[in-house]
Amino acid sequence: MAQPVPLWEAGKQQKTIDAATASANGYMVLDLGDEWTPYLFTDGADSEGGPAPSSYRKTYLALAREEWPDDHHGKRAQKDKYLELYGIMPTLSILRKRFRATTKLKCIHDLDPQPLRDFTGFVAYRRSNEYARRQVQGYFRLHKTVKDIMRRQRVQSSDEIRIAALDSRNRTRVERYKVQALKYRAVLAAQKRLECEGYLRDGERYVRGGLDWPTHKAMAEFERRHRIYGWGFIGKASLRVLRMTPLEAEREGVLRVLTERAVHAAGVIEDGSIGLLEDDKPHKFRGADGKEYEIQNLERQLRQAIVEAFGLDTPEATLAWLEDLGKTEKGRQRLVAFKAPALPEYYDGNMELTLIYDRGDVWYEFPYTVDGKPKSQPVELRPRVTVYTKYRSQMIPLARYGTTIGGWRSEYIDDAVWWKYKESPVGARIWKRIVAAPVWFPPDSTPPRELLKRREDRKADEPELEVNYHEMGPSYASAYGLVAAYHLQFLKSEDGTYEPSADEGIRTHGSADYMSIMRRHSHGCHRLHNHIAVRLMSFVLAHRPHRRVGQHEMLWERELVHEEQVYPMVLRESGYTFELEQPLFVEVLEGRVRGEIEEPLTVPVPKFDKAVGAYLMPDGGAVELRGTELVSVPRPLHGDAGLDYYTLPAAGADAALGAEPAGG
Repeated sequence: MAQPVPLWEAGKQQKTIDAATASANGYMVLDLGDEWTPYLFTDGADSEGGPAPSSYRKTYLALAREEWPDDHHGKRAQKDKYLELYGIMPTLSILRKRFRATTKLKCIHDLDPQPLRDFTGFVAYRRSNEYARRQVQGYFRLHKTVKDIMRRQRVQSSDEIRIAALDSRNRTRVERYKVQALKYRAVLAAQKRLECEGYLRDGERYVRGGLDWPTHKAMAEFERRHRIYGWGFIGKASLRVLRMTPLEAEREGVLRVLTERAVHAAGVIEDGSIGLLEDDKPHKFRGADGKEYEIQNLERQLRQAIVEAFGLDTPEATLAWLEDLGKTEKGRQRLVAFKAPALPEYYDGNMELTLIYDRGDVWYEFPYTVDGKPKSQPVELRPRVTVYTKYRSQMIPLARYGTTIGGWRSEYIDDAVWWKYKESPVGARIWKRIVAAPVWFPPDSTPPRELLKRREDRKADEPELEVNYHEMGPSYASAYGLVAAYHLQFLKSEDGTYEPSADEGIRTHGSADYMSIMRRHSHGCHRLHNHIAVRLMSFVLAHRPHRRVGQHEMLWERELVHEEQVYPMVLRESGYTFELEQPLFVEVLEGRVRGEIEEPLTVPVPKFDKAVGAYLMPDGGAVELRGTELVSVPRPLHGDAGLDYYTLPAAGADAALGAEPAGG
């Protein structure tokens, strides 16, 4: 055999097969080793056969192994601790280590998940620890009242209370108590789980039965550990995992990582996210035989195939399988094979792919009133991007993801921070470049404070702030996340080929700000969750001919001036570029424009000064945005200062136009 690998079936290694012919025989080869990364972060050769190593690969692997490099990457990752939500998948060795530690916790056998299964509401951290304490005190007051009612009616539980025998006030109290009891017991059960597993630290004081700040922090860490998109609250997403036993949650983590690796190995993207048609029927395509076939959820099928092949039906079996793997050697693959689901017939080495972005509800109007208060701009349709392939004249939807579009964002103009509308341009564009571990070069219009962060472990003689190199990248927490595709305008040549032309600064890219996707605006870019962006770009490269351009060393410098302090910023490398041989077409739809203004505003608006009570120009003049124009208004007199009225200078806001668009 050219490359012998063990074949797993029904939980056992049945025989050895040749990896070179595995795919032709219906098998998939999967790398279980600690050296695995998505294709985007692999080393390779450029078009001339020379080496094209990825500089971020070493960092990705270190973070996946939780080795925490002694640099800004390691410091940030050690604080975030669990990095799946940020697109860094833990190794199987790390998962085994976590699994072992959980099994040794005696307290897991004393946990009762029933209160969490009974609770279907939502509990958030609000205001302060004192607020949580008052909520719990209110519950106990109701509890005392209900106990008195039970005693008078001689019943054993609140469910047995004869509601009809109560006056309206006590009826309301009993109803409120039943709701509050479910909430209190659910929070208490969650806290016991968090304390048992070490998220609530030994000796840490917290409000029992109330979602206070320590519980909120612990819940946020629990969510990161289990790739839950949440705010550190107790609700639908977190309850799904809290209702599992700790060992079931560990098994789920192993299956999640194995499935992610399998999705990359198979080069598939169908995950069930396209949903159903309006008549609740599944999407279908017509095959070469003239028959209709449903779009499959290949992610789910791969997961099931993994469970069956490796025998991962229970937490105990999953841990035993991890233990049998033994220690994986650094620098080496650990290849195994298993029976994989058949790919649909539209799969090819050069698939005709396209992405269509629906911008959803779009508001061009300025989102603040004349007195600086937020305006109501409700959004019912959130922005989404759908991945299609064209097969036998059919546009077949494969996956759909939540994303972002532009809106009113801060921009640095004439040494001041303004509001400016950042557009996500409508129409057809092309992808020619996909950049792994991208580097964002912030334009001069980016406010310097946005590129700085508070210094950790600060010494007495050091400034309070430092350059936030995570923002520029390469970093999982950069403005572009782990990968970016560049949206470019294009021209059609006489020979029928399409060549890129203008770059408007728009990208589809990852984001570490995972709770902002579909909820907040960008500077015009279409942001995705990091692991989704990595999956999407890997899928494109798996099915579109491309070449590695690789990485370039460079020197890019800028001085950031903030509060009279100068912060030198130096970037020494670009991202790792893959270039598509043929461009991939994408299209951004207009969406549903709401409000009275139907076109993006080009005029920037100064920030509202709360102390003065007006939108102030850099020279102190007060202005208002009326329709699509800034007009000067009298500046309010403030206190006893006896300030004069100012008017807008002759140049007006037009002097502030022409600034470069910010990335991200």
